[in-house]
Amino acid sequence: MTEALTIDGLVMRYPSAGILKRGPVERPAVDHVSLRVLQGEVVGIIGESGSGKTTLVRAALGLLPFQEGRVTILGQDLKTLRGAAMREARSQFQLLFQDPAAMLNPGMTVREHLVESARVHGKMPAESVAEAMATKVGLHHRLDALPKSLSGGEKRRVGLARVLVPEPQLLVADEPTAGLDAALKADLIDAIVAHRSETSAVVLISHDLPMVAYACDRIVVMLDGEIVDRFPSNEMGSQDHHPYTRELLEASGLIAHAQPNECARGEE
Repeated sequence: MTEALTIDGLVMRYPSAGILKRGPVERPAVDHVSLRVLQGEVVGIIGESGSGKTTLVRAALGLLPFQEGRVTILGQDLKTLRGAAMREARSQFQLLFQDPAAMLNPGMTVREHLVESARVHGKMPAESVAEAMATKVGLHHRLDALPKSLSGGEKRRVGLARVLVPEPQLLVADEPTAGLDAALKADLIDAIVAHRSETSAVVLISHDLPMVAYACDRIVVMLDGEIVDRFPSNEMGSQDHHPYTRELLEASGLIAHAQPNECARGEE
């Protein structure tokens, strides 16, 4: 299978607050991370707040500058893309942001949002594309609604519909189910994962381990800006895990708590 996303040794440091930085050098937000995502698979990246997972994907998609490393998306080196080439490439990799309201204009209806997205990406006829996409995410009956009348789950579906309009080959969803109840989480995740095909991949960023285990083929665990564990979902709990991974699995009820005389696995 072809690699949809390749990250090699990515280092991302946020700039210091002052002109003269004093004290010890801060640890990078992302510290020499390498990751490969193949077309046709769904990969989950989990970790606590501040672990670097959102920074990693935003840097990898060109939304944040990174200081070291190389990123290739669908065979194209991110740092070689400029101007029209970057705009064209961006239609093939899309990010579903964590905050659905940030993607919506309060004065535009659902229909207007989707028509605008279709026109931006050259998907015509725009009205037909908008209606088809609304139907795909279960919002056909809400096409003429304004954002203020939408529920949290509906806003997330509008956001999903917008990023699916250009039919991207790489879809990255950042905490797509935050704040939703269990039934809405399952429906939204099913809609996101349904985009996976032989030529497209999905990356899910979350701290919701049960959801990631349900949806993903592989799981990557981040802690303090580094990847500390990675494994196929169907082998979760059947192999030795990094101590932090085991804590997450136990806290989520996905594996039984270790007995006091059991030894945790050390660093790789």
